[in-house]
Amino acid sequence: MNQPTDKLQSPSIDNLRWVLIILSSILLGIWAVKETIALRNILLVVGTLLSLYYIALEFRYEKLKEDLSLWKLLPLILIACSFLWVIVHYFFFSVDPIAQLDELKSTWLRALLAFIVGLGAGLALRNYPNRLNLLWLGILLAFCVLYYQYIPRALAQNQLLVPDYDHYLFHLKFNAVLAGMIFVAGIDGALLDHFRAIHYQWSHLKLWYFLYWLVGTSMALWAFVFIVNARNGIGLSIILYSFWFICVLIFFIQSQMRRPNVKSLLALLFAAIILCLVVYFAFLQTNINSGWNTILKDAKIAVQIERYPHWQNPAMGLPQGEDGHIPADANYGRIAWAVAGLSKIFENWYGVGTLAYPLGKHPNPPVNMPLGENDPGIATHSGWIELGLAFGFPILALIFSVLLLSFIEATRNAYPARMTVLGLVVLIFSLYTVGEVAIQHGIEILYYLLAFISGLIFVKPTQAPINNLQP
Repeated sequence: MNQPTDKLQSPSIDNLRWVLIILSSILLGIWAVKETIALRNILLVVGTLLSLYYIALEFRYEKLKEDLSLWKLLPLILIACSFLWVIVHYFFFSVDPIAQLDELKSTWLRALLAFIVGLGAGLALRNYPNRLNLLWLGILLAFCVLYYQYIPRALAQNQLLVPDYDHYLFHLKFNAVLAGMIFVAGIDGALLDHFRAIHYQWSHLKLWYFLYWLVGTSMALWAFVFIVNARNGIGLSIILYSFWFICVLIFFIQSQMRRPNVKSLLALLFAAIILCLVVYFAFLQTNINSGWNTILKDAKIAVQIERYPHWQNPAMGLPQGEDGHIPADANYGRIAWAVAGLSKIFENWYGVGTLAYPLGKHPNPPVNMPLGENDPGIATHSGWIELGLAFGFPILALIFSVLLLSFIEATRNAYPARMTVLGLVVLIFSLYTVGEVAIQHGIEILYYLLAFISGLIFVKPTQAPINNLQP
């Protein structure tokens, strides 16, 4: 009766799991790094073949069949439907067939490979939550290289703030935010899942878990403030850590209702201290980035896209509010373009079919928007809006359904990587709301993460070995 399970625990298959984890770690570490497309393609192809082989082994020995259910399978079906919609769109709704076919053969093909690799990694880790930290090691090494580039320049200029996107390995600030926030959400989830595994017995806490988390989080937050000066990174960190604080607060209330104890109180204090740390970094950033100080007043002007049409063309300059306030360029542009882009999705529910500047190919683009070969358009700075402009409400409905189903499933059941799943769901939704990442590697990472969290829940909660502290 136990023969299939025993075979899945054999050294050869376990070695395959390690290979999938290491390959995914390298892939995550270089995904947002400049000039790595060739290596990314190699890793995606090799990872896809290994993942398909591992999934076949799981089916062969019937372990995966035991863990299957329609509720768990539904997110994967919805993800598959999103790929199908992209293909259907090309044949029936395409506005620019040549450009769309080019993206199908490049971005979307890599997204499909990333989906398979993500599913393989999720399945390989679903019973081994104590291996999760190794998955994020590749991003940590990338940030070590970033600091290797940053520290000499900071010392030479005798200042902490040294943004230089051409010099650093991450192209543009949001690629650093993209990698950094995935890393932060991953190590946070791994630490909290470790706390759950030891039942919040602090004497059983593995010190390296805490040190890994502390060093990684500090490096990411410092980079957001002083290396790339990215308000998105700090804002997303506040959202993520506020979510973790709410989770721990709920745990504290439930624990005290069952039996008053000190363990849950310590966990709540720990979460509160960490949230305060993130807020402190936000305070530091307000001293070097004035955009935080006027964001509400700027937003009030930016949302009035009909009254203040300046967002359509940079040559029109910045508007002036009734009180004489002139908004910050970054705040005004981001918010106004997001509002405009969202309104255009409602005008064209099926999208234009291309991820590169989809608003410029909209049937009814903004009147004063500059268009031409040398000026294809302006991005809306929101991944979800860009994706909606490209493929309409169907793809957004499918992806949001995947996130919602995964969140509900992780909330209802005590999976080994429960907190990792919850954190990544919150991160994906927030990250692609405020970041211009719905193109090329941003889409690949999105599908990798969607498949990864789906794979992590392919295990029976009642049989989840959350007390197993061995890797």
